[in-house]
Amino acid sequence: MPKPLSKMKVPDPFLMNEDTVNFSVWRFLNENEFVCPHPLTGRERGIDVQGEKDGWKIYIESKGSHANNHDVDTVFGQGQIKVHTYNQIGKLMEYKNVHSEKSIFVMANPDIPRIRKRVQKVDKSLDALGFIRFWVQNDQSIKLEYPNHMKEQLLHLGLIEK
Repeated sequence: MPKPLSKMKVPDPFLMNEDTVNFSVWRFLNENEFVCPHPLTGRERGIDVQGEKDGWKIYIESKGSHANNHDVDTVFGQGQIKVHTYNQIGKLMEYKNVHSEKSIFVMANPDIPRIRKRVQKVDKSLDALGFIRFWVQNDQSIKLEYPNHMKEQLLHLGLIEK
């Protein structure tokens, strides 16, 4: 259930809806010379953000800390965050089953402690699956977490620096 941010013992440091996450990721990919169609917005269905560079495809499944239509005092509750995280992982697993070997799969979320804590509970499994985490900052920049075996690919694609 959604809950009021103002009543949380430890409020989220910032709010970010899924559309903002999508546009932040889309900009990041474009800045790194990926060719990307426009990201999904609102209730559009499909791959939230996708792109291609040097024969590699990237597929991103995004979530926010509150809904696109929530007011500024409404955020997702812990149960919703858990469901959203596992829905993201499930979608990425579906994409991985049908897309080529030269594909990268990413879950993108606002870098909010409650979401980060939930994702950390399954980070070893995410690494084993080769799933990358994009953490969108309040300024809409992106921080990456990734399995060690993906480092060379990410360097090649310009998503990380040495």
